[in-house]
Amino acid sequence: MQDLKVTSWQLFGHDRLYVNLPDGTAIGWADRGSGTITVLHPRYRDAVTDALARQVPDLPALVGEEAPAGWQTPPAPPSAPRIPPMRGMRKRGAAQEAPPVRGPAPTVEPRAAGVTEVAPVPEVAPAPEVVRAPEVAPVPGVTPAPDVASVPEPVAGPAPVADPEPGRERRRRPAVLPALTPATDLASRRPGAGLREQLGESGTGALVRAATGALRRHKDADPRRGALAGERRVGAELKRLTRHGWRVLHSVPLPDGTEIGHLLIGPGGVFAVSTDHRPGASVRIGDGTLRTDDGAPQPYELDGRPGARRARAALEAYCAFDVPVQTVLVFTGVTALEVASTPSGVRVCRERQVSVLAPLTGVFTPTQVERVYDVARNKEAWLGA
Repeated sequence: MQDLKVTSWQLFGHDRLYVNLPDGTAIGWADRGSGTITVLHPRYRDAVTDALARQVPDLPALVGEEAPAGWQTPPAPPSAPRIPPMRGMRKRGAAQEAPPVRGPAPTVEPRAAGVTEVAPVPEVAPAPEVVRAPEVAPVPGVTPAPDVASVPEPVAGPAPVADPEPGRERRRRPAVLPALTPATDLASRRPGAGLREQLGESGTGALVRAATGALRRHKDADPRRGALAGERRVGAELKRLTRHGWRVLHSVPLPDGTEIGHLLIGPGGVFAVSTDHRPGASVRIGDGTLRTDDGAPQPYELDGRPGARRARAALEAYCAFDVPVQTVLVFTGVTALEVASTPSGVRVCRERQVSVLAPLTGVFTPTQVERVYDVARNKEAWLGA
């Protein structure tokens, strides 16, 4: 067997030469101190001695040395490498056979002086080749060194998950949101709540106007009433999407006194919806401008709207996942709408075209939709937006 490997092992006063199979399994060793050769299986006796004689120059003197009278070869110490099970062997508990050796079986010859053959062990449990020190009686006053094999190797943890967006910082642990109360629940807010308060159509203002009959005596030409009507129409269109698994919030208040007109949350993502009421007008959007009827184009910024940016910051503070938010601009009351181009993440449509958002999917799971909605409906989540 030309593939055997001879390795030197010196530890705790022992000086040995181990003979290993190509896969690292030890089949015998020579002890320089005692002048003996130990073979783990009879069929490997010639192979072990040949390998030692071929690779170690001082082997003839080692083999020819006689052991002292009355000296017996001790069993293999715990430091000897164990033989792991090889392919084709049965599981633990069943009789295991030694690995086959190519070529005819060697003829058994009389033992050389100092050569000891050790019968194979029926069951050898697989174990890593860990060197252990032999058991030594404790010496008074000397603290024994820790066993190297008893120190567990550090276990590598899971590999860090790559950030899906390289430009973004790694997500931190989400903050804890205060408990929802009737006073902080935004689910009951109606479309255009801020306009209603300005026009006196909520609280005591509505009672005063009803009592004086102001609504019946004259027609209010305040443009804010047209804007409120547009908010109601968009709110009604968004409500139709709830049958497709979407959630809707209206008039989400921000700390600076402004509002996000509508917040649409569903399997297709989160959309910050704003309304632009232009009754009877023909509108054209393109290249960062807006043109009404035959007038000159006027600057009209779409991608700079703060609603989507502030909504994302507020929602991601309490969610353990990314919450991308897109902008939707809905024109109400227009006779025609032409959209030449829009920035990425911005949609422009009329109120009847809001329904195109219903079939969008693939951004959130149903569980994530409910988590985002639970955060968004809590007024406390928007205090730092």
